[in-house]
Parts: sequence; structure tokens; C-alpha cells
Amino acid sequence: MRLLNFLLLFGLLLITFSCTKKDQSYTVIKGATLYDGTGADAMHNSVIIIRNDEIDCVGKAEDCSIPLGSKVIDAAGKYITPGLVDAHMHFFQTGFFDSRPDAMNLNETYPFPEVAAYQQQNPQRYYETYLCSGITAVYDVGGMSWSVGLQESAEKNPMAPHVAAAGPLLTPVPGAPFDLPSDRVLVQLDSEETGKKMVQYMSALGSTGIKFWGISADDPEYMTFVEAAAEEIRKQGNQMIAHATTLEQAKAALRNGTKLLVHSVSNTEIDEEFIELARENGTFYNPTLIVSAGYMLAYRAAADIEPIQINDPNGCVDQRTRELIQTASQFKDHSRFTGEFKQRMRNFDPQTQMTTDLMLANLKKLYDAGIPIVVGTDAGNPGTLHGISIFDEIEMMQQAGISAEDLIVMATKNGAESMRRLNDFGTLERGKLGNLIMMDEDPGENISNMRSLTHVMSKGKLNEVEDIQKN
Repeated sequence: MRLLNFLLLFGLLLITFSCTKKDQSYTVIKGATLYDGTGADAMHNSVIIIRNDEIDCVGKAEDCSIPLGSKVIDAAGKYITPGLVDAHMHFFQTGFFDSRPDAMNLNETYPFPEVAAYQQQNPQRYYETYLCSGITAVYDVGGMSWSVGLQESAEKNPMAPHVAAAGPLLTPVPGAPFDLPSDRVLVQLDSEETGKKMVQYMSALGSTGIKFWGISADDPEYMTFVEAAAEEIRKQGNQMIAHATTLEQAKAALRNGTKLLVHSVSNTEIDEEFIELARENGTFYNPTLIVSAGYMLAYRAAADIEPIQINDPNGCVDQRTRELIQTASQFKDHSRFTGEFKQRMRNFDPQTQMTTDLMLANLKKLYDAGIPIVVGTDAGNPGTLHGISIFDEIEMMQQAGISAEDLIVMATKNGAESMRRLNDFGTLERGKLGNLIMMDEDPGENISNMRSLTHVMSKGKLNEVEDIQKN
């Protein structure tokens, strides 16, 4: 009887061990130079162990015991950082004017209701574009209400970045041509009650942030509406986001507790009051240095002056977007292109006018003051393509005088924190999700080396970038 009991117990232990073993999958990447996203010095000859979808160990060979049966990847000569975060993009926008009829009306060729429906129904092409570009998390800081639902669906999708979304924006203007009767991007903040209801509704839907598009800082009545909405945001445990491009707008937003400023102050030099307000709030600053010039690039392509150059060696941009950009010149006779505007477009120099000295100077001033900065492209706007635009943006930030190693932190840890997911990803630490990228060249020496991207791991799944759009 004892022998029988022993055999039964042994069998149960064997079954338990086998099930446990079967349920565990280990991927080990060893030999690379690793930047963990915290700002610590690069770790040479590193070992990182991924158990299922989580990081189990990061360190030197002596720090991490490699489990039997692990899939071991020799990454000697490679460089690893956390997956990138684009902390400012828009799923409802395509990268061209078909989704921005306010900037150029193309409804006869691309009816906006059809464009909007397609954007809602087909986010996967952008998911793959982002992963292919090394971006494992995105923050949609303004769009139609359906964008909030992407947070949950993308989280369950192994071939999607993590998504945070704000949904519709509060604004002083009455609406826009990209609003639909059934769904809106802009909601006019015309009373305290409107603001409160909007905050309550979007917070109940699960939005990650409430965005204000334009702050009428010189309108006392409007600012009472903003204050009431901001107070409701705090009550709901949500966070305030603001599109503010002048110093007064930005300071008014900061006085109301804004946690993320999604554009540069571009009208004057930032002052000490702004810095102190940002510091007190723990506000993140997203400079979006190149998005305005992106409009000019898209206009030039539509006017048949010069095509948009797509620097995409890994084939990350989806085919529909490519076709949209490559056929832009069909609108060369559009009424938008007056003689004066055409001359302005011809005078624009993409080599020297992609941003302004003032925006770069304000970015450097905030960097020197220790204000946290994120990398966000405003992708989806005309001329700023989803995914690949992050390389142009971060390279421009480097021109402000920010070190490459600090830019890695801005593009990973800070971005994750701004979208309230730092406990899950953004740094390579035990217990966090396996989101990382591998490169052939050292991004800590020059941030342009991010373009040497070869592999992306999202949620523990490792892919070669050249294969992502083929899946």
C-alpha cells in the first residue's frame, strides 16, 4: 500500500513538473550591450532572460542563471534598448490630407466618412508599422471615441504595440470638418457642465487622459470651463493633456494641472515661471519638432513640387499609405494651391526648415532644467507617417544638444510613464514585459543608430523587423 501511495505521489509530482515545464517558455538574449532605459550606464556582455512574456532576469552572466531548455540567442556585437514609445500619435489620421479636410478638402476623391470608417476598422496595419519601427507602445492623444477601445484589443494582440488613448478633445472651437454626426474628434467646451460630462464619460470608457485642444488663456469665461473640467479630471483620477503652442496657453494649462504638454512653446522663449509650474506638476514636455514642416512636405507632394521621401529600408510603411503618398500629385490643380502658396512651398527647404531655432532652444532649456521630456511624433498628420517618423523626430531632438543616452530614456522610460504604464514597460527590469529592440550600431553614441534596428520584441515575442509586415 505504501509503495502504491508512493508511486501515485511520484506520478502526480511528475505530472505537475511536466505541466509547469510545458507552461514555461524561456528566451535568453546574451552578449549584447544593453541600455536598460533607466539612465544607467550601458551594460556590456549582458544577459536578459524572458520567461513567457515577462523579463525574469537582466544582468551579467554571473547574475542570471539560464534555465534548461531555453532558446538562447547570441547577440554579441548587438545593442539593446527597451522598446520605443511614441508618446503622441493619432489613429484616426492617415499621414495625408484625406483625414484632414480642414487643411485640404479631398472629399471628392476620398470621402471623409469612408476614410474615418476605414481607420476604425483597420488599425492592424499601423500596429505592424509601429512594431517594425521599434515602437512597442503608442499614446493616441486625441481622436474619435472608438480609439479608446484599442487599448484593450491591442493589449491582447501579440502583433500590436501597447496603446493608451485619450479620445475626443475639448476645445473652444465649434467643430471641424473631420467630425461626424455619429462621432467627434473635437467637442466644444461651451460650459462647465459640458466639460464635466465629457470628463466623466471618457473616464468611464477608460480613456488615458483628457486632452484640451487650444487654451483660450485670454478668455476669463472659457477658463472657468477649463478649471471645472480640470477639477473633474482630478476627481476621476484621470490626467490632463494640453495642445498649447504659446507661452501663455502653456502656462494656463500648467496652472490647471496639465501632466502632458504635447507641443513646443513656439512663440517666445520659455521663462522661469513655466519651468517652475512644470516642475511642480511633474509635467512631461513633448516638443513635436517636425510635424508642422510635415504639412509643408505633404503640400509640396500634392502640388507636384517634390514627392515625400519615405526613408523606410525595412518596408515598415503599409501599402495603402504608400499608395496614398505616391499618388499625391493627382491634386496638383487643387484650388488650395494659389500662386502665392505655391511660391511659399517652393521656397521651403526640407534640409534647413524642418523646425525652428526657438523650438530647439526651448527644448534645450527644459532639458537643462531637468523637466521630463518624451518623444512623440504627432504621427498621422499630413507628412508625418506612422512609425518611421520617430527616427526623424528623435534625430532633430539630438540637434537641440541632448545626449543620445538621455534620448534613449526619453523615448522609453519617460514615454511609458507619460502613458501611465511604467510599472509594465519602458525599462528593462525584472517583472516588466519583454519589450525591447536590437540594433547593429550603438544608439548611445549617436541616436541615428536607432535606424540600424534589426529585431523587435513585443510582449515577449521576438521578430526580425523585415518580417513584421509579412506576417
